[in-house]
Amino acid sequence: MKSKFFTKAGRVLLSLAFLSLLGAWWTQLAGENLFGFSQQHLFNDAIALSLLGIGSLADSRIHREAGE
Repeated sequence: MKSKFFTKAGRVLLSLAFLSLLGAWWTQLAGENLFGFSQQHLFNDAIALSLLGIGSLADSRIHREAGE
């Protein structure tokens, strides 16, 4: 039960991280903010979301191996 939740959460978080990274690259190319967010802000969001997504996927593996 918990492993399925954390797997889905990890996938969503990693998808959001990828979109944030694309947005950061777009701001670099366009030279302007995207929805009010600066390039540095979007890069920091991508880092944080990636770490949370990886942590969620690691947690789902732990719960799967524990048999929950």
